[in-house]
Amino acid sequence: MVRSGICVNAIEFLELNWHNQWMRNSIILYINNELHEIDAKNSMLSVANYLRYKVNLTGTKIVCSEGDCGACTVILARFNGDRLGSYQTINSCISFIYLLDKCHIITVEGLSTNKGLHPVQASMMKHHGAQCGFCTPGVVCSLASMSEDVKKFKKTITKKKVKNYLTGNLCRCTGYEPIIAAGEHTEIDKVVGFSDRYNHAQMIHKFKSLNNLDVNLVSDTHEVYIPSSYKNLFSQNMIANTQITAGATDLGVMINKGKGTPSKITSLSGIIDAYKILNNESGLIIGARASLTDVEKSCKKDFSEFSYKLKIFASPQIKNKGTLVGNLVNASPVGDTIPFLIVAGAIVIIQNSQRSRRVPVALFFKGGYKQIDLQQDEIVTHIIVPKNQLKFKLYKVSTRKDLDISTVSMAISYILENDKFSKFKITFGGVGPTVMQIKSVENEIIGKALTPQLYKKLAKLIDAEITPLSDLRGTEKYRRTLCHNLFLKFCDEVMAIIDRKKIEVSL
Repeated sequence: MVRSGICVNAIEFLELNWHNQWMRNSIILYINNELHEIDAKNSMLSVANYLRYKVNLTGTKIVCSEGDCGACTVILARFNGDRLGSYQTINSCISFIYLLDKCHIITVEGLSTNKGLHPVQASMMKHHGAQCGFCTPGVVCSLASMSEDVKKFKKTITKKKVKNYLTGNLCRCTGYEPIIAAGEHTEIDKVVGFSDRYNHAQMIHKFKSLNNLDVNLVSDTHEVYIPSSYKNLFSQNMIANTQITAGATDLGVMINKGKGTPSKITSLSGIIDAYKILNNESGLIIGARASLTDVEKSCKKDFSEFSYKLKIFASPQIKNKGTLVGNLVNASPVGDTIPFLIVAGAIVIIQNSQRSRRVPVALFFKGGYKQIDLQQDEIVTHIIVPKNQLKFKLYKVSTRKDLDISTVSMAISYILENDKFSKFKITFGGVGPTVMQIKSVENEIIGKALTPQLYKKLAKLIDAEITPLSDLRGTEKYRRTLCHNLFLKFCDEVMAIIDRKKIEVSL
């Protein structure tokens, strides 16, 4: 056998044969029911740029390029090995083509049919929900996603529901009242579900034929590897010296803002098992590609405080794509999920080709800015959140209530016995190079009677341990004051619980 005039020995032949059998070199997806096969050169395009400049679907707009305004919103369903999953909105400006292999994308152009406009579009016209129209396609896609869910789960539309689905969509000129009215008055009985409108059987047949095939995309500027399983990932030794991506929401912003594009990427988007969340008696086992939306839903029963915080963590478009593992590994000192994971006693599952190890989240961070216990040949495959008797209180202070980075956050887990803490953990975000666990307070508070004097003493311990900096979101003094007041707020709330129990007993 000859390749470019050079003889290929038996080992090379086997490698080539393996590559041909188990690898493919293009991204396969559907857009508005049409099949697209995209080569390596275009695989690093943002979805928005591909739609606008490669296939002339210019309804999708680009404004902020950060996933903040929602003008670029499209609707996405991902193949899960057997069928297409639920349709959800994403920001196409910070999502890249390589992330959407074996997906179906619906743009604003795909909502209408030869029979007429989608009911959401008709309602937007009737209620004058657009002026300049730049944000309108994204708004329509978000409302169409709402109508799909309302129809599928036989729910009713409320103003609150409309606002929730529109959380990630900004409109600068129309104002929201006519848009909200359009959402409220959408004629759901006329909505035809996406699974009925589009040829899912054809898509599923195509995607099933690609099961167990890895993707390897090589161009002059970049290489992208998308394994179909962890087994294949580790056998190919494709972890070291590559950028591992899950949801890649943060990476998308970095690339769009000119902070550098990785030349070598390994994406976990093709590993079906990575999307799973297992809920058993011992706890939640959350896969590396499980979205924050799915985590929010899975935590609603056993970790309701965390589920609520995720509700205001980000827009639906971001949460449908971003992951809990990604938020953890990104290791931001203001990462909203990290304080909870530490006080909950969560465990990180880390793996390479040789071994798997378990590390408490509290020990995963080494103390320096974005320094974590992860070697070059390792990845985080799961996070385990154990179920126990702990109660949680989570606090976040930010410029806006919704969709904003924390100025300061605080998480506390505790157990009260006989009006005293038998277990207690406290962490702060935004007050140091990493999320800080205040062990001096933990050690001091256990087993002691709860009094205002004790609380004030503990607040001083907090002030001595934290090391906040001044930046655009707040000065050092402001952050210290926030930490002090948040802790006293928690103490007042606990004292109110104790007093209420005493009253109930006396009655």
